[in-house]
This record gives sequence, structure tokens and C-alpha cells, in this order.
Amino acid sequence: MTEQIPFPSTDKLQLPAILLPQLKVLMQDWGKPAFRAKQIIDWCNKGILDPDAMKNIPGDVRDTLKDKLLCEPLTLIRRECSTDGTRKYVFALKRGRFAGKMVESVFIPEEKRGTVCISSQVGCVLDCPFCHTGTQGFEANLSAGEIVAQVLAIKADLRTEPISARSIDGDTLHSDITHIVYMGMGEPMANEAAVHESIALLMDEDALHISRRRITVSTSGLTPQIERLGELHPVNLAISLHSAIEEKRDTLVPINRKYPLQTLRECLNTYPVRKQRHITLEYVLLDGINDQQEDLNALIAFVNPERERVNLIQFNAFPGSPYSGSSKNHMKAFAQELISKGIRATVRRSRGDDIMAACGQLKANTKADT
Repeated sequence: MTEQIPFPSTDKLQLPAILLPQLKVLMQDWGKPAFRAKQIIDWCNKGILDPDAMKNIPGDVRDTLKDKLLCEPLTLIRRECSTDGTRKYVFALKRGRFAGKMVESVFIPEEKRGTVCISSQVGCVLDCPFCHTGTQGFEANLSAGEIVAQVLAIKADLRTEPISARSIDGDTLHSDITHIVYMGMGEPMANEAAVHESIALLMDEDALHISRRRITVSTSGLTPQIERLGELHPVNLAISLHSAIEEKRDTLVPINRKYPLQTLRECLNTYPVRKQRHITLEYVLLDGINDQQEDLNALIAFVNPERERVNLIQFNAFPGSPYSGSSKNHMKAFAQELISKGIRATVRRSRGDDIMAACGQLKANTKADT
């Protein structure tokens, strides 16, 4: 049995990282009625973290919350809205020496779901060359409270300003959060402890109570951490694959040099997959780089069709990138060839690229001007 990973503490507890039983104990320690804890958690579940906005909480309790806790670990710097309804949020951290560092999150509305794409790091510890976040470098791991606070802030924003855009088919887009994906800035499994803690917070029945079926963690392939994820929180798993040829993946996903494809393959074979569910293999198609016949053949050989599906992703350009994406026709042909071999394959429709919110485009400034 793999040993439990430790969860780090911070100097000041963050309200979004506190579960109801713990808050009840704190209330009692502070000489306040324990029942206030449930009222406070109810406000948090609505996305309200500012004690002054909790209308049924007495002033002395609000003052204690502000004194004892970091209630709002993030400051919303700006919100950008795409023509397709996607929203990008830029937040600044408030914590200690990381105060002012910025992180981005995205809300992606669809007809039947609303997905929040959350970040786990400021920048990224990895340096995948086709990803804009990778060019930022690594600046900080987010705490569990900061990860959950992204979801709560977006929930509050959607309550006050619902999505008004419609889909390309004219249908009303979802204006509430139904799904969470750890696909924003950073490598989630390189911030393992905080990510595990945040998953537990999001799933807690007294908090947002989001089903593990609606949570997806995307990783570049840190296999020991993937194994622990399967043991502790077996949520949906997505792998940033991008090539099934060793030498190419060494370049596109440098962590492959530490955890090569065979190691990844063995890890994926044992990750717990629920009935009628699949591991997603994410594959950005780059013109002339990983979209040739040899790449297709290698991918077909790598995939386990009974456990995995392939999500082909359009490359979203960013300033200074040397790459260009495969044509739409080539992407469709690539997908069709996979399907003909019995592999589930889809072409992901790009969302929010007009506001630099699409896959691989997130990159925040080092510090907020605040």
C-alpha cells in the first residue's frame, strides 16, 4: 500500500479549505455557537466568502472570521468574455510572499454542462514547448483553498451575471457549474497534496458535493502520483500524451524522460476505471511534428481501446510559438483512422481562443498591479 501523502499547512487557515466539522470546532474554540458553522458553509457554497456579505451572521462572528482566517484567498483582477460564451478569470493571490502573483481559470459553458477549468500552480513546473503556460516557468504551488476558491468565485459570478450567449446551434448555454477539470495552469500531480485536499473539499457532502464522476485531473504522466490518485481519489483521468513515439514525446512532454511511455503504459493499465468510463489521452496535433503516418501508427499501437479514448486537440497559437496546428481536414482524417481501428476518438472544439482562454493558452503576468 502506497503511503498517505502529507497535506501542508499554511500560516493562516483559508476559509475555502475548511470543512464543516473543523469549522464547528473552531467556532467553539472562539466562543461562538457551533451552529454558525453550517450557516457560514452555506454561504461559501454559494460562492460568498466575504464575511460582511453573510447576512445572517452576527457582526462579532464576522469580525472573528476576518481576524482568524484568510476568508478570500484570491482577488479577482479581471474577467474576459469570449464570443462563444467562455469566460476567463484572472485572480491574484493574497498569501504571504506569493501575494500579487496571478493565476487564470476558465468557465466553459455548453448546452448540458458548465465546466470550470482550474489551475493548480502559478505557471508550471514542466516546460512543454507547445504550451503557453510552460513558457512562464514555475512560480508557486496553489494551496487547496486557492484551488477551491477559483470554483467558488466563478460560481458567485455566474449567480450575479448568468451566461447570455448561445451555442452554435442556438441552444441556451449552461450557466452553472456541473464539472471540474484540473486542466488550467500547472501540472496538478506536481502539486499533489493540495490537489488531493482540494478534491476532497469539492466532493464533500456539506460543501459543493461534486461527484467524482464529474471531476477530471489532467497530468503529463507522473506515474507514482497517478498511482496514488487512483488509490486515494480515483476521479476521471486525462493524460497529456501528444506523441506515442519516445523521442518525440521526450521533446514535446519532457517529463517523458523520467517516466517513459512503457512506464506510463503500465501505470494506465492499473488505474481504476469505472464502468462505461475511459481514461482520456489528450493529443494536440502539430503540423509536421506529430501528425504523420508514423505518429498515427504509434498511437494506435499504444492505446488500449477498452480503457482509453483519444481526444484530438487543435493547437492554439500564442506569441512566439514556433508551432502551427494541423488543418481541420487532417484532424478529421486522423480521428477517422483511429475510429476505423476500434479506438474512440473525438476532435475537441476550441473554445475561448479569442481571449487566450483555449487549451494551452493560459499564462498570467508575474504580479498584479495592485
